[in-house]
Amino acid sequence: MKKIISVFFLLCTVCTVFAYTPHRIEPVETRAEAFGGPYLTDTTSVYSFFSNPASLGFMDKKTLWPPIAALGLGGPLDKLIKTGKTLVEGKGSSGNPAALANSVGDIIGESGLSLGLRIGGPLTFGAVRKHFGWGFVNTFAVDGNIFSVSRSDLRGGGGLAFVVGYGYPIKLGKAGVLSLGLSARGVTQVETAYTDSIIDLAANAGWERLPAYLSFGLGLDMGVQYKVFNILSISAVCQDLYSPMWIRTYPKITEFGKNGSKFEYKQIDPRLGFGIKTDIPISKITLGIISEWAVYADYNNIWQFFGKNAIYRNPVLELSFGTELVLFKVLALRVGMNEMYPAMGLGLNLSKFKMDFSIYGKELGFEPGYNPQLNMGFSMLIKY
Repeated sequence: MKKIISVFFLLCTVCTVFAYTPHRIEPVETRAEAFGGPYLTDTTSVYSFFSNPASLGFMDKKTLWPPIAALGLGGPLDKLIKTGKTLVEGKGSSGNPAALANSVGDIIGESGLSLGLRIGGPLTFGAVRKHFGWGFVNTFAVDGNIFSVSRSDLRGGGGLAFVVGYGYPIKLGKAGVLSLGLSARGVTQVETAYTDSIIDLAANAGWERLPAYLSFGLGLDMGVQYKVFNILSISAVCQDLYSPMWIRTYPKITEFGKNGSKFEYKQIDPRLGFGIKTDIPISKITLGIISEWAVYADYNNIWQFFGKNAIYRNPVLELSFGTELVLFKVLALRVGMNEMYPAMGLGLNLSKFKMDFSIYGKELGFEPGYNPQLNMGFSMLIKY
């Protein structure tokens, strides 16, 4: 157990002087992962307004409780354990670099190795009252792409975001309800990245001599959502419409908080997405056996096609769709598709106790099937 903890700490604190790019802080939401989400038209979860502030126009009272457990693992789990042991024991093999290289090479294989770990932190809580929402999101994450024994991309760290938003519902009579939403966020992150040889990392373990990155920033989201007959919902959302970030680099982790560079300004790229949801009114027909049934579909980002970057993801990877079916208001069955990979999972809601499980695929590259990753998620919370 001590070895696994050491590996996690090592991966969370390795980095390099290459260009660092901040990113949007997203909650670890196992429920949404199980059917291809999070979806822009979802109003069931309190997490919804983190993705679409207009969803607040359809919420009255919800509370986000700190999770007891919220985590996700990505990649072949057997290789995750083997890689951890090899890295921790690597320093003892530094006298025989060839043996160490062969050991790591066997684990990586010909197609490379992709690993990931995400944990929802204890500072995750919030509330929605009368279409006004606020909340903290606290996450820790490690992402590792090991392409070969001489080239890798390991990134990790943690972040905290405070989000506040409001959704203004406009009743249109028989034509339905239109909600206009706006949210703002403040974020801070401490992260690292390493892109050199995994052999050097394992043999030398000199993480304390590598740099770290401290970021502060703001964010602005805007959304609109239209619901008619309590059956059909349509939404459009622009995330990070304006999201400036200020980044400070420290040459050594041991000097974090002092001897840092001047703050560098960067901007998180905006995202423009569209979503649709159908609530199937089947509760009365099934005498309450099926209490809820919803079908979702999103196109997550078209903004990239209008940007200055010549390289962007294949358009088909931005499509997601899925369904959630709830039995007796207790057991949820979920299935979907995201980034051209299937997703599925279960949920248990016993009022004061909730538990969710998910398994889903994820594309780490720019084309379908280029660099797939299998992910598993688990979350549990108790309301008090």
